[in-house]
Amino acid sequence: MNIKENFQNSLRLFRLYMRRDRRTTLIWLIGLVLFSIVLAPGMGEMFYDEAMLSQLANINDNPIMVAMMGPMYNVDSPTVGSMYGGLMLLWYAITIAIMNIFLIVRHSRADEEGGRSEVIRSLPVGRLAGIHAAMLSSLALNTLLALFTGLGLAATGTAGMPFGACMLYGALAGAVGLAFAAITALFCQLSSSSGGAVGMSMASLGVFYMIRAAGDAQDSDLIACLSPLGLAHRSQVFVNNYLWPLFILLPISLVISAVAYRLAAIRDLGQGFIAAKPGRSEAGAMLQSSTGLALRLLRGGVITWFIVMFIAGASYGSVFGDIDEMVSNSPGYLQAIGIPAELVAVMSDADKGKIIAEYFSVFVTIMMTLLCMVPVLIAAKKVRSEEIAGRTEHIIARAVSRGCYLAAYVAVAVVASVLIQFATAVGLYYSANAVSETPLFEFGDMMAAYFAYLPAVWVMIGVAVFVVGACPKATGAVWGYFGFVAFSSFIGRMLDLPEWLGVLSPLYHVPMLPLEEFSWPPLLTLTGVAAILIAAGFVTYGRRDTLSGV
Repeated sequence: MNIKENFQNSLRLFRLYMRRDRRTTLIWLIGLVLFSIVLAPGMGEMFYDEAMLSQLANINDNPIMVAMMGPMYNVDSPTVGSMYGGLMLLWYAITIAIMNIFLIVRHSRADEEGGRSEVIRSLPVGRLAGIHAAMLSSLALNTLLALFTGLGLAATGTAGMPFGACMLYGALAGAVGLAFAAITALFCQLSSSSGGAVGMSMASLGVFYMIRAAGDAQDSDLIACLSPLGLAHRSQVFVNNYLWPLFILLPISLVISAVAYRLAAIRDLGQGFIAAKPGRSEAGAMLQSSTGLALRLLRGGVITWFIVMFIAGASYGSVFGDIDEMVSNSPGYLQAIGIPAELVAVMSDADKGKIIAEYFSVFVTIMMTLLCMVPVLIAAKKVRSEEIAGRTEHIIARAVSRGCYLAAYVAVAVVASVLIQFATAVGLYYSANAVSETPLFEFGDMMAAYFAYLPAVWVMIGVAVFVVGACPKATGAVWGYFGFVAFSSFIGRMLDLPEWLGVLSPLYHVPMLPLEEFSWPPLLTLTGVAAILIAAGFVTYGRRDTLSGV
């Protein structure tokens, strides 16, 4: 088969993919671009003079913060633009990378698992049309993101952010997205399952993040540039605006894509170059129950997130030893971690360290709780992905009730929330006390602070279960609500948005220990709301067609 035949009808397949993902694509575009546009002027309001900017620029003096955030450039005369590029480009690029990972897996390995690729390949479609259409979808989405991000940032008129630099910022984020789209396409050929492809791609993202962190902490550009994330950061956007990282990222993406195309051309449909481990001839005792099946499907993700959150808690805990020096002289930074302006004006030097540590611990607790919600929501929504894959009907066709089937996934999600919060609290407790001359936290107080947020996490589980039961086609809206909760918890507070928006978030109602008194009523109320939502989800799931919306 010649090259033309290999790519036959790939453009028509590309149009099918774009139509299929039109809602998801629109949500990603609007969410990411609006986030960039809103945050730029907000950062200008937070750090409105050179003294505040200089305090934030001192992040380079802390190797831990450099490893986490990347180095700051133009520290001698910082601007809002240089701070924005230094703080935001890395995390914006990581978010776009995650988007590309799911996009490529969905249109390649997941379609093969679901049997859709076999149907398409039975038509006059080239052997490489599928992967080519998936990569074209990624190219289109990343190009639109880069364009609208650059134009949106330029439209804000923020000081220190000229038009050309804004467009470079968007282009760099899009180039990182294309690099990880190519990496994911390669892993889709190596892995024999969509879960394996996602796992390998996410692991590569984590490895590249650690490579960049090691290079930045050691002030080694060579090591940092081995990662697409470190390479993009070396553009020094809004400072020197170097173009050479962009001209390296794009060819690398093409080379990796070419390898993925070559592997796809010689790979059997439905197979991977890394063979799947042969299963047992008979199911074990655990797999003979709904709960055992749910636990088997989700255990890998739960264990991974348990370890990741322990490490994340320990990483943030290690900052407590220097947090006083880092932020004590910056009103803008103090406001960012939640300390009211009126308290900043009256707190004494003797109490400053303790106050900053307490507020920063609340800031970190909320951030870690939001991260905890991600695997928990994935677990709660797993029942829907099993429906779409066509496996649910084989189970409930046997002597398994719908209620027991759904309850298994809900139970795993609830238990996972407890375990992950526990791991985070333990990591932060031991790390924070290790870097401080005197113990900062009591173990029981730390556990209480993190477990107090569990009812809020359970409300998110309730929302996911209710949407899966009542509106299965709108399960993507769960992530939209999660985005709102995250936005209102941090960005909304810094921008002083209306209080009624915060009330819609379950995190708003949790007492912020140790700043506030522990109170049972709001936690019991949140638990009741979670129970009502879960119960409503069970009722609606039991009444609807299993294949509804598939």
